[in-house]
Amino acid sequence: MSNMHISLQAPPDTVRWCSEDALRLGARNLVKGCLGDVAGKTVLVVAEDPALGWYDAAAPASVGAVLDEMGASVKTLMVGAPKNHAIDAVQAAMNEADEVIFFARIGDQGRFKSQYVGPRSVMSYALNAEMLAGGYGTLDHAAMIALKNAVDEITLGGRHIRVTCPLGTDFEGSPGESLTEGGEVIVSRYPMGVPKPVLANGFAGVVKLTHFLTPTGSKVYQPACLELPDIVTAHIDGTRIADITGPADLVRDFRRHYEQVAAKFGLDVFNIDSWHAGIHPLMGYDMSASADPVRWAQTVFANPRILHFHTCGMGPPGEICWMVIDPTVTIDGVALWENGRLHPEHFAPTRNVLKAWPELASAFAAPVGLVGLGDVA
Repeated sequence: MSNMHISLQAPPDTVRWCSEDALRLGARNLVKGCLGDVAGKTVLVVAEDPALGWYDAAAPASVGAVLDEMGASVKTLMVGAPKNHAIDAVQAAMNEADEVIFFARIGDQGRFKSQYVGPRSVMSYALNAEMLAGGYGTLDHAAMIALKNAVDEITLGGRHIRVTCPLGTDFEGSPGESLTEGGEVIVSRYPMGVPKPVLANGFAGVVKLTHFLTPTGSKVYQPACLELPDIVTAHIDGTRIADITGPADLVRDFRRHYEQVAAKFGLDVFNIDSWHAGIHPLMGYDMSASADPVRWAQTVFANPRILHFHTCGMGPPGEICWMVIDPTVTIDGVALWENGRLHPEHFAPTRNVLKAWPELASAFAAPVGLVGLGDVA
């Protein structure tokens, strides 16, 4: 679909599952939390064509309405599916804007290294009205930023980290220079769902993989996914995948998938850059992962039941993602994540955040556990 300026109007039935007040609350949370005062500013809302099945029209329309209420001049641009290059129409529109909000996957492609020149952008992982109006979209963004910073302090300042999972994942090491040298995104993520990645250098052990290998959202390629109906074990040694074991056919397909992706983009085929786990207690994914594994992986990662790796290529986010389900992550002997549940009460920095934001404590008392995998208890 060609890029064009449009006026986004949400069909009435797209918001039938959420109240207008809740939707407006989520929209204000995004605008105030990520942009602050927008009065007198020109704000560009880049919205992906809802026909592609990822984003709806209601979420960006509600944000546009709130921006207008807050005194901004709102411009909208509809875009199609991601490409492996910058889109001229997007750059031209950004040149005329003070702020940019992406309800589109093209905003996620440049989360570590932007394809575009212009203002720092906001990338929305709330894909639709239901997500924006639910707990995922309305939990105070400032609270989630404070939580993210506290988790960074704990994980990246630790001496020893061990990660396990029910399938047998078991790797350990030191975060080393992750705090000062690790990659961090250059967009404002909304909702805030993950801490800064932990560099793989210094870690060793095994990662048990099943379900799917998926893209990281950086580049577009086909086939995008590799289904893993049985467990494949990745043996890791620092930044290298040292070996791959499991059923012979899956090991063959695993290696072939990596080699094809690496060859397409000229990448270091078996490199591992980093990993991190979700921190948002109210992120839930109620679609089946198998319905669209790419959409699943690029949405569910904020749930604390998911830990993901950036692999295949130097630097984050790599091009192939590993998803570890229900991780236990212990830092200096104390579990911050335990069987997929984040325990901010276990560490002083995160306890302080809970005290400052009672609504966050309430959210962690009743987290959303849906991750789109009906076979996971």
